[in-house]
Amino acid sequence: MKDPTIGHRASRDDDLEMVREKLIKGFIDIEAEYHIGIKEIGLLNDNPFYSACNEKLPPEEAEMVASELNSQWQELLNDKSWNPFHTITVDGDRQVEDIDADDDRLKDLKMTWGEGPYKFVTDALVERKEYNIDGPGVFDLWNYKEGRKASLGECIDYVFDHVKQLKIVRRKSPSKMCASLQDE
Repeated sequence: MKDPTIGHRASRDDDLEMVREKLIKGFIDIEAEYHIGIKEIGLLNDNPFYSACNEKLPPEEAEMVASELNSQWQELLNDKSWNPFHTITVDGDRQVEDIDADDDRLKDLKMTWGEGPYKFVTDALVERKEYNIDGPGVFDLWNYKEGRKASLGECIDYVFDHVKQLKIVRRKSPSKMCASLQDE
């Protein structure tokens, strides 16, 4: 009898996507904050807003205003009617979408709060465009140390490095326990 699975191997892309999904789920489950982890794409946090507010406002106001700014900009990012992109032609024939530097909201953000919050928001816009995101909830593997998407190889190396460290700790633990018992 012929095996129906012969010749029906998943494609390489399917295999890689499955590995990527398992790594994302694994990093979500351990909820760890390391230099390799997961990132919710297009999601803002308070840090750039807080830094900008801290420079311009009294400390007691900075945190509250930063949180409000973050909420307002996240809401705007989720607003499907706001599209601060324009199409430009590259190399004479290829068209790409780029951030519209003349967008009034973005210009006001940059003038009022500086380059940090502006860059943070425009990076989130580009991420959302790249991943075709309409709302929150899309995750990807991320290299926080270098501020970019992490490769599968980096993530696997990272996981194996931590497994090796755990093995070393386990090997050392019994001897440490014996030494501490002898000291007593």
